[in-house]
Amino acid sequence: MTWKQATTDEIAEYYQTEFDEYFEKVPAFIRECQPKEIGVAFREAYPVKGDTVPEKQFVRRQAFGDDSSDFSQWSGNGSIKQFIKSPPAHDPISGRHKLVSSELADVPSAPEAVYYATDFHDRNWVLVVDIDAKDVALEYAKDAVDGDEEDTDDDLKRRAGVFEAPPEGFPYRFADLDQALEYGFEVKDYFEDSLDTDATQVVYSGQGCHVYMYDPAPEYRYSEVPRRHIATILEEKQDIPIDTPVTTDESRVIRLPYSLHAGVSRVVTPIESPDFDYRSDAVPAVCSTTEPTQ
Repeated sequence: MTWKQATTDEIAEYYQTEFDEYFEKVPAFIRECQPKEIGVAFREAYPVKGDTVPEKQFVRRQAFGDDSSDFSQWSGNGSIKQFIKSPPAHDPISGRHKLVSSELADVPSAPEAVYYATDFHDRNWVLVVDIDAKDVALEYAKDAVDGDEEDTDDDLKRRAGVFEAPPEGFPYRFADLDQALEYGFEVKDYFEDSLDTDATQVVYSGQGCHVYMYDPAPEYRYSEVPRRHIATILEEKQDIPIDTPVTTDESRVIRLPYSLHAGVSRVVTPIESPDFDYRSDAVPAVCSTTEPTQ
């Protein structure tokens, strides 16, 4: 089995026909909080109204304000959900940086990826750990082959056979993705056992996983220093390769659950077990008939 990139038509159809139902399942700790920013990425740079303003492949839109601002709401007219489904048609800003109408653009307008700001400055009771299969693969390669100072990460992976293993051509093996999910539940166990909270969630992200701790109790309000301490414990004592800035950077954005990871045609999905079968259980209906055979 290998990955198949979603076509631009499949992306557009997913957000128009399937996303509404999935959107209702976005975890409550996300939907019940007013987001600070929503980001969307395009497959190709998308034009904006200003003639001298560069086209944008990634845009972030502020989504905070008083309740009279439609874009401060997840659902409804002019809402975040409508922006996600069709960014140019529901871009909340005006002026030169506003996305042009899809009718005037000669590139796809559906979002390649959708993100939201974790923003621990305002929501310091939410902590996120990101585990990427490519980082797990690097640990595998370092153990599997000898290297020297001149070797790049890709050199090590290439000699270890990572790029030749399914999914061919990617910087990780499916075995590394499976291990990333295992690590995700080890982090979840650490949160629950060592930090004494059951407000945790693992989310399959497409090429790895995100692990959330979202306990609003006062003792779980973390500034940058304790976040770095937790990240260090996970990396150095638990030997789990994590993307540290996701945990410590207050301006980081992360994939919205139930958005589509178009690069691998998989829905970003909250999961209950490391045995989650992303090969079949995260495939949107619009892509199910074009999936490569296993």
